This record gives sequence, C-alpha cells and structure tokens, in this order.
Amino acid sequence: MANRLKYHRVQNAKTQAEAAKAAGVTQPTYQRWETDRAEVPKAALAKLAKYFKATPVELLGTHPPVEAAFYDDDAPLDLQYYGEIAVHFRSGSEPLVLSISEAARTSAYSQLYENRRFITFKDLGNRSVAIRREAISEFYFSSEAYDWYGPKEEHDNYKLGTPIQMPDTRDWEIIEAIYDEEIGAGDFMSDCPKEQVERVCKAVMITDEQWDQLVADGRVKQEELETAKAARAADTAEVLALAHTVTIQLSNGKRREIEYVDCNLFECWEQFEDEHYPYSDPEHGLIRLPYEGYHQTVFLNPEALDYVSFPTHKVEGDRIESYGDTLTDDGEIEAAGDDAKAIKLPKAKRSRPPKKAARNEAEI
Repeated sequence: MANRLKYHRVQNAKTQAEAAKAAGVTQPTYQRWETDRAEVPKAALAKLAKYFKATPVELLGTHPPVEAAFYDDDAPLDLQYYGEIAVHFRSGSEPLVLSISEAARTSAYSQLYENRRFITFKDLGNRSVAIRREAISEFYFSSEAYDWYGPKEEHDNYKLGTPIQMPDTRDWEIIEAIYDEEIGAGDFMSDCPKEQVERVCKAVMITDEQWDQLVADGRVKQEELETAKAARAADTAEVLALAHTVTIQLSNGKRREIEYVDCNLFECWEQFEDEHYPYSDPEHGLIRLPYEGYHQTVFLNPEALDYVSFPTHKVEGDRIESYGDTLTDDGEIEAAGDDAKAIKLPKAKRSRPPKKAARNEAEI
C-alpha cells in the first residue's frame, strides 16, 4: 500500500518543494519518495517526520491499526466510542442508526443548534453522512446501544447502519480490495501487507477452516452450520458494501444504493458541508453526483433528501488528492476557488526574456 507522505504533506499545507527542502533533497527526488518509486532514506525520513510533526512509521503508513476505544478517556476524541444516534425522519422513512465517536457527537450536537441546511459528520464504520436538517423529526443521542435503549416504540425496528467499528481508512482500502477481488475485478490484495489482509479478513468474514474449527469446538452445531454460514455471509456483504457504496435516502421513503463510484467523492461531499457558516448562504440549485462521469450522473434536489452517506475512506483519499492539486511546486493555486489559501514560496530570480519574445495570453 502507498506510503502516507502525501497525506501528511497536504495535512500540513506544504508543497513538494517545501518538503524536499526540509529533507535536504531536490523536489524530483522527494516526488519519487512520495509516489513510492524510491525508498526514503532513514535520515531523510527522520527529518520529514519532525517537519510534519509525525512519526516515521506514520509517514510510511506502517503503524499499528487505528482502533476505536471503548470508554477510554485517554484516547483521542475522534476514536472514543460515544454510543449511537438514531435519526427519525418527517417522511416516516427508515430511521438511520449509527455508532459514533465523542468528536462526532460534539460536532452533530453543535450543528443541530445551527441553521445549517445539512448536518454532516463521520461515524466509526466508514460512513460520512449528510442529513438534511428540515427532514429530521427526531434526533436521539444515546451512550448505550439502541437495540436495547432506543425509544421503546421503535425498539424492534432499528437496523444498525454501522455493523462494525473500524475507523482506520487503511483497513477500508483493504476491504475494498477484498470486494473488488470477489467480484472478479482483478488482483488488488497483492499490494496490501499480507498480515494486515489476514487481520481484516478475520474481522469481516469466517473461512471454511474456521467454520470447521467452530463445529469441532461445539460452538456451532453441525445441523445449524449452513444457516450460520448464510447469516455470516450476509453480514460480510453488508460490511463490504460500506467500502464502495453511496447511499441516498429520499424523503419519499425510497433509497438508492450506488455501488460503482468513479468520481471525486470529496467534491461531492463538499456540496453538503458549509464550512463558512454563518457567514455565507448555502449554495442553491441541484447537487451533482457524477458517479460514473460522462456515462452516469445524477442531480439531486436537496429538498427531496433525507440523507446521503459516502464511504469515508474514499472521501478522505479524494480530499488529499484535491488539496494536493492546489499545492504546486512554486506555491501557486490551481483551480482552488476564491477561498483557497496559497503558501507563497520565495521566487527564484529569472532571466529576463528577449524583448521580441511573444506571450500567449490565452494560456492560463
């Protein structure tokens, strides 16, 4: 799997030229490191780790898996499990139930007091969710699981939208690779660390060898084996879907599951966020989701939505690509909009062009 140099560089709003200078090398050399075409020397890796305020293993992406912490006050807020939310809709559509972190609870709680068009947050199971504020009838927070502690009249109708608490986006890249191989799309897992693939597979599925052992241990009766396998297969399919599916629930009760997405999902997600609230009005008009570009695109009426949810690892990956494209080697901004902030680097002195040289003013 790719290293995380670009992730940390973009997180720190640095250009490749700046990172190269910090490491004491040329920009082309640094670029080869960032694109995994050359190994980063230990001395340079230590310099970059200090520059990006990270550890060498974090830059290489080889640190232990990031896991949710359950009732551990010492863990970061974005990893502390708070409990669950249950969102009921005015339309009477199926409620949305998600497991969230303490950070997500604080964010959602705050947004509900504001006049935002969409409440946006990320859960612990690879869902980035945008809920239309006017579509909400009730929004429940509970530090306990909703299968036991939800509103009693809805008790038996809840379906957890977060079947697994796995916050590490690297794990979801592996889950997506597992899915792609299962549907015969090609060889994707060979690029992933074998021990990590085995760990993730163990978390989301049971092998035939494991089933045999469960029967031998008496934990599953032989006559119930096929039923247990079918139930587990359904659970696994549900988890795999979280790695590649965009879900749209309309206010008429209908739900769309878009299983193949080939576009920049961060740009789609941005349409639901209002980072400059309350100093700017929300964008009007339809929301564009070009999930297969030219071949298939959908325009959504915001007023007809209950919610939209995206795979978080795809949103985060596309976010790094989008922001990375705005940071060029000379600190200029490329197609970033009026609100983008460029990091200006000192301009090198350039020789004056011949007087007769013509400029092509049509080029941008």
